[in-house]
Amino acid sequence: MNNLDKERTFRLFTYIFLIFGVSATAIDPLIPVISKKLEVGYDKIGLALFIGSIFSLLSTFISGKLSDRFDIKKITITGLLLLFFGYLLFGLHLNFIIFILVMILIRSGFSIIDTSMHSHAAKICSNNHTPIFLKLEIFWYLGAVIGPLLISANLFLKLDPKYTFLLFSFSFAILLVLFYKICPTKEQFNKLEMSVEKSFSKDNNNKNKSVSIKNPVVIMISLVLFFYMGSIFGLSTWLTTYFSAFNMDISISSMILSFYWMLSVFGLLIARKILDRTNEITLLFFGCLLGTICITVFSFIPVLYIKIIFLMFQAIFFSIIFSLSTSISASENPSSVGTILGFNIAFAFAGPIVFQPILGYVAEYIGKDYIMYVVFTGTVLGLILAFILYRILNTRNVKTK
Repeated sequence: MNNLDKERTFRLFTYIFLIFGVSATAIDPLIPVISKKLEVGYDKIGLALFIGSIFSLLSTFISGKLSDRFDIKKITITGLLLLFFGYLLFGLHLNFIIFILVMILIRSGFSIIDTSMHSHAAKICSNNHTPIFLKLEIFWYLGAVIGPLLISANLFLKLDPKYTFLLFSFSFAILLVLFYKICPTKEQFNKLEMSVEKSFSKDNNNKNKSVSIKNPVVIMISLVLFFYMGSIFGLSTWLTTYFSAFNMDISISSMILSFYWMLSVFGLLIARKILDRTNEITLLFFGCLLGTICITVFSFIPVLYIKIIFLMFQAIFFSIIFSLSTSISASENPSSVGTILGFNIAFAFAGPIVFQPILGYVAEYIGKDYIMYVVFTGTVLGLILAFILYRILNTRNVKTK
């Protein structure tokens, strides 16, 4: 696999993650609209999201395992196919049963491409994958900026959002064809994996001789991702609903959500700039700490404009958590990177499985303004686990010096 093939492959990865970000965040601002259109409560919407997350969890873990054993290209193609059919169905017709089916298809598709493509990148650049992980996240967040803006524009212009979802389906069809033509073949990957194994030093093999998913670092990172991804995506999913408790129009809160994702891109760009001056775990821990401080202020200060200011600050700090966590974990054992990342990302998607129905129940039966107390609790627990991870890695680094 030459440098030109790598460059073309990584460029395509960024395009896929851009559309991934656009389409994944376009549904969240529409939750109040979907609830009204389908004539179901927020608790039932939360249930649909819960079912989708269950399939997301299963798809993530299975695709991670398969990425270490079979043709990774076919695994990613399967994910893109699921996304194509999911958004096509969403755009053609919608009722509550179809909404559940759509959630299953698109959540499974996103999980598969997320896991397989991170595994793909880690295998291609086993010794320096952190910048690549950060770049993929940057393009995902750029897409996440566009997604809510599209929905906001639809609402302002009084257009039916189904046309946007049909556009997503068409976009994934194009990406599917490009991926099939450009992505390296299985034979090229086999050669690449052989070179990775040769470059994986004996010392590192001794350090990582434990079974990948029983490694305490891998387990701790999985727990950090569980609480933070549950909190972050719970926040983004229910943000327009939360702001409706303050009589804010959905089109306005959707624009705020878009700006939130924009500042997340800024946070990732900062992380890429300062990464050479520090290390992943230090950057990760302080991102968790500062972000949790911001979400604390956001949750307990009643003044709306102060809430919005600290919401934007925490977007900067929280944006780095996923890419840095998975990068640290992937470095633990490059020969089993697919299994490791599948395990990590499964926990990342398990977070929303737990948080989404809780948030839906709270919004429906306790009050929409109480949503953020659930998010706050999750981030505090995540911070405690991030501190334990920080101590584990620093202690190990001291012993190896």
